[in-house]
Amino acid sequence: MSADSPLITAGRPQIKVDGRRANRLEADLIRLEARADAAGVASLEAVFLNWGSREPGQPVDFVHFDTAAVDFGKRLAIAFTVTGQDVTVFDGLITGIGAAYPELRPPELTLLAEDALAGLRYRRRTRLSENASDGDIASRIIQDAGLQADAGRSGASHVELLQVNEDELSALRARSGDALIALRDGQVHLTEASAATGTPLRLTRENELIRFTVLADLAHQRGEVRVHGYDVGAKEAIHETAGADAIRPEAGRGRLGPEVVTRVFANAAEDLHMEAPATGAEARSLAEAAMRRRARRFLRGLGVTRGTPGLRVGSKIELVDLGPWFAGTYLVTAVTHRFDQQDGYRTEFEAQRPHLGESS
Repeated sequence: MSADSPLITAGRPQIKVDGRRANRLEADLIRLEARADAAGVASLEAVFLNWGSREPGQPVDFVHFDTAAVDFGKRLAIAFTVTGQDVTVFDGLITGIGAAYPELRPPELTLLAEDALAGLRYRRRTRLSENASDGDIASRIIQDAGLQADAGRSGASHVELLQVNEDELSALRARSGDALIALRDGQVHLTEASAATGTPLRLTRENELIRFTVLADLAHQRGEVRVHGYDVGAKEAIHETAGADAIRPEAGRGRLGPEVVTRVFANAAEDLHMEAPATGAEARSLAEAAMRRRARRFLRGLGVTRGTPGLRVGSKIELVDLGPWFAGTYLVTAVTHRFDQQDGYRTEFEAQRPHLGESS
């Protein structure tokens, strides 16, 4: 299927519990929302009708209060069918069970679920990492949790880095910097925005795209990022700077946030004194990472499609028919797949890029 061909997507999702189709849950589904973002831990909330007969001829009662079918820790997977192929949009464990008893509607069952990355928040530790990069430390955190790691980034290198009574999920996020964290096919991927690959999915209002809003905002842009520290071995101060050149290789043609903010506000710089780099190289890496983190968010947009299950965190999309400033390629940083009985299947996404296109 080509990147710009319209998708034919089945309206209702498939639901599996512990690998088996849950036909009654599918029939009783009222609404669901599956969300994933760049910080990892995909989540799901699903609401079901919970009143009826379990079998024909049986009395009417609560139908889903059965731990053999629904219970904490059971694996819950959601998929949509696209041109005959099932595409999974969520796969995780049930972590919350609730109920609602409305005044004018039958009782409802609510299930909450999270993917396996959620397990990292339940473990806290204190440990010292020596002569290791951010990628090395992140890989060790993931592997200690019994997961496979694909740390597609190295990040800053540290002579010594102390983790003090911090849960493993927070520690992983701290070492991931601006990388996108995602659990797919049993492997945790840490992908730098600059390393995101694949043919962009073309979206236009003539196919799946329903609406899109976008803003180029200088509020969080800086012309320079300066990192300061002290090199004990050399007995000298450290001062390293990063500017627009740090983001230029991954930007398209147009104006960059650091360049525009410098023109509007001459002293738009950020000084970082608390990073405590041990070497000039480490300080330079920290400055460049901080600059890229800000610059990538110069343009941020929100969009809705008519259900695109293949859209995920780290995907690239090409938006057309938006005019010269805002048309072009964006990086997807958050995705929410929604289903309800009014609008059917919809996909919401958040996307960003570092440049404003050139005027025609």
